[in-house]
Amino acid sequence: METKTATTFSVLKETEVQYLQSILAKGGPDLEDYPVFEEYVNKLNDQGIEELRILLKPILNKENMIGYGYVKPYGYAGDFHVIDMIYQVKTSDDPRYHKWDKWYHEQHAPQAVRNRKEFFLNLCAELDAKNDKPKEMLILGSGPAADVFEYLESNPDSRIHFDLLDLDQRAIDYAREKNLKYLDRLNFIRINVLRFKTHKFYDTIWSAGLFDYFKEKHFVYLVNKYREFIAEDGEMVIGNFADGNPSVKLMHVLCDWNLNLRSKEDLTHYAVAAGADPSSIRVDSEPLGVNLFLRIKNNKNSFKTAENFISWLEFNNN
Repeated sequence: METKTATTFSVLKETEVQYLQSILAKGGPDLEDYPVFEEYVNKLNDQGIEELRILLKPILNKENMIGYGYVKPYGYAGDFHVIDMIYQVKTSDDPRYHKWDKWYHEQHAPQAVRNRKEFFLNLCAELDAKNDKPKEMLILGSGPAADVFEYLESNPDSRIHFDLLDLDQRAIDYAREKNLKYLDRLNFIRINVLRFKTHKFYDTIWSAGLFDYFKEKHFVYLVNKYREFIAEDGEMVIGNFADGNPSVKLMHVLCDWNLNLRSKEDLTHYAVAAGADPSSIRVDSEPLGVNLFLRIKNNKNSFKTAENFISWLEFNNN
């Protein structure tokens, strides 16, 4: 595998270049290399990041997890295909990439994505267990809908009907093909979530990772918008990566994958700004604490007034 020579670089030291070239030469880091490699990547400045990417050019292609994230074949980070590959713990059989893929899946961020799927499966089970009546679930940014497929495979008698929103027709096509057995329970809608309108009320409104990409003003606006569609005693659940995500630098450096990280306090603040009563709000997390879940219950006190949202809107428009 060809690599650049040490004389190419102005920030990376020759010993560092040799170290990285040795990792490349053996097809990626071994388990014992993980701590040193991760520490090295985490300390890089912007110029060092660019030089590292030059060194890693041989793997920055869509044949492996790191490269796929970096080149973004569908034009955006975290696309439906990469999420499904994370769910599957997909690793390449090619010796040039296999170790890199194994290392990738050991990172906190992909582990949290898989934990997020388990959180969704439990959420569906809780909804089904409430009573034997039909249920309605709205999913914002449905992606591959592999989580829906997995739930229906394990729960063929589920009474949940899913409305799935995604802007990418390729994601919808992929998800529809994956869920061919269950199309009678699924309704795919290609639309920007900012523009969606409905007369339906949903027992659960779920978004796994879409809100990670929104700025505060869009986050609050969407919570305020979609709260109107929550059925009585229903719930809105929004996933967001935590501000303590240990993989944040690795995601940025190696995959150019950047998210808006939030704390529990941030999420609570946004919900209140959107008009939610504090007593209706809670924030959960998956076992690693890397992915947070803002949960807003719709009871008679949940959204008593829009005063908080109006105040927030006026403040942000000034």
